[in-house]
Parts: sequence; C-alpha cells; structure tokens
Amino acid sequence: DTPTQLIKAVVSTQSTGVIGKVFLQEFKDARKAHQQAPQVLFSYGEKPRELQNVENVLSGENVGFVTFVLFPRHTHAANRENTINLIHQFRTYLHYHIKCSKAYLHQRMRSKTSTFLKVLNRAKPEEDKKFVKRG
Repeated sequence: DTPTQLIKAVVSTQSTGVIGKVFLQEFKDARKAHQQAPQVLFSYGEKPRELQNVENVLSGENVGFVTFVLFPRHTHAANRENTINLIHQFRTYLHYHIKCSKAYLHQRMRSKTSTFLKVLNRAKPEEDKKFVKRG
C-alpha cells in the first residue's frame, strides 16, 4: 500500500476556488513531464474517496482536498525529510500562489480600465463654437 497525504484547503470566494482549481490542475498535469513527482489528485466541493466513511469532515462548495500519493522513492530515507517538508509547506504555497494570481488579475483589470477610460475621454465631442451675429 502506498502512503497518501490529504490536505484540506478552505477558500473564501468562488473566484479563489476557480484559481485554485486551475493551479491544482497544473500540478496534476505536471506529473506527465516529471515522472519523479508524486501523483496529485484533487476534489473540490466533495470529500475524496479516502474520507467517504469518515464523519464530521468539513465539506461543501468552498472546501477542496488535495491528495498526494507517495511512492517508495519519496519515503526512502534519503528523500523522506525533504518530502515531509514540502508536503507541510504545500498549503501555504497554494494559498500564496492563489493570492498572487488574484493580485496579478486585479492589476491587469485596473490597467485595462485605465486604458478604456483614456479612450473614452478622447472620444468626447468638442464643444460647438458660438456663432456671433454681425449687424
């Protein structure tokens, strides 16, 4: 049997959950390029298979679970300490990258809004000059 590590992540908003899903999907897909990486499974809104029979586990729309399936190469004496450190830091790592992604998206939206306002201000029609009557 291979050891598995479950990590619960509670997100505050729906947008945070979407960014988290995208980030975790990249982790899942990265295993194709890096065969030494552990298998990563994630579920959002429902309990993973390992916790189906466990009561009093927080679940719902704003709760996600990440499962790392560790192989003997990860628990070997030479790699064990590094594996433990990385898994302990993963939740913080995940939340940090979600916050950075949100900050980047907000910065891009502010920049686009500023550009659109400049375009709108240039498009204002000039005031008509008053005609002066002679005679």
